[in-house]
Amino acid sequence: MTLTNAPDSTLSEATETCLQTRSGVDLRLRPVADSDADIVNQFFDGLTADDMQFRFLSGQSHLSSAQLAAMIGVDHRHREHLLAFDAATSELIASLLIAADEAFVTAEVAISVAPAYKTRGVGWTLLNHAVDLARVRGLKTLRSIESRANRGAMEVERTLGFKASDYDGDATLALLELELR
Repeated sequence: MTLTNAPDSTLSEATETCLQTRSGVDLRLRPVADSDADIVNQFFDGLTADDMQFRFLSGQSHLSSAQLAAMIGVDHRHREHLLAFDAATSELIASLLIAADEAFVTAEVAISVAPAYKTRGVGWTLLNHAVDLARVRGLKTLRSIESRANRGAMEVERTLGFKASDYDGDATLALLELELR
C-alpha cells in the first residue's frame, strides 16, 4: 500500500500494509485489534531485558496489565499501534506505536523488534514508515525518547534525519526529533 498525499487528521491505517526491508524481509503490517492481547503480550515477553529497558525506560521484564490495555485499546485516530508480521511465517516480529498530541502537531514513536530480526532492517523500515505516515497525515514533528545507551536506535533515527538533544530532567535520556514540514 502506498500512502496518499491527502492530509488527514488521523493516524489510522485501516487496511494491511506490506513493506520490505533492505535485507529482503517481507513485512505485513496491520493495526492492532482487541483480539491481539495474547500475541502482543507474548511478543513483549520474548524481548531481551535490554530491549524492554529501551522500550519502556524502566527495568520491568513484562508488560503490566495497564500497559497491555493501552497498547490494545488505541483509538486508531491519535494513537495507532501497528503490528509487523513476517509475511513468510506469520510470526509477530515488531511493534510500532505512534501517538499524536491532541492538536495533531507532534507525535511520539516507539518501535520494538524481536531479537531474531534485529540487524535485518526491520526497525529502520518501520521508523521510515512512521515518518511517511506522520508526514502524510500533516504532523509537524515526530519524536522519540531514547536511552543514551540505545545507540543502535539512535543511529537509525539520525540516519533518517532526527536531531538529538538533551532530555530535560534525565541525563540518561535523549530526545530525538524530526521536523516534517
